[in-house]
Amino acid sequence: MAVAVDFGDAAAMAELCVATDLSPASTPAIDLAMRWARALPATVVLLHVVHDPVLAPALGNDVPGDIAAAKVRLQQLAGAAPDVTCRIVVRAADDVVGTIVAAAAGSHYLFVGTHGRSGFQRLRLGSVAAAVLRQSHVPVVCVPAGRG
Repeated sequence: MAVAVDFGDAAAMAELCVATDLSPASTPAIDLAMRWARALPATVVLLHVVHDPVLAPALGNDVPGDIAAAKVRLQQLAGAAPDVTCRIVVRAADDVVGTIVAAAAGSHYLFVGTHGRSGFQRLRLGSVAAAVLRQSHVPVVCVPAGRG
């Protein structure tokens, strides 16, 4: 299904943010943002938030290692689209949703992938995409896993 979007003055369309958990479910959102960026053109911000709970040291979390690994993976994703200007942003925070919303505040659109969980799985695991959709002041493009 093709959707026509009127961006008005393309020069004003400067930044598309993609919040990714680096799972395969986020790949369609990244792909769609890259296609939009080529068409406009626009810069793509590849954003990943490492969950850094207050109890991270007690839980044995390797937050610095997770941050370094995320940067490497985001650089690989950016390298796969050499014709698109990408900026990599990695943050560590306990409030993942709030951090995504704040980081995307200067963007024109925020892209998120959805895992497509429902029922008990969604209740147990929550939905970052749904929370971002509710809290964001930037238009959010939710892309289901397997689409794009």
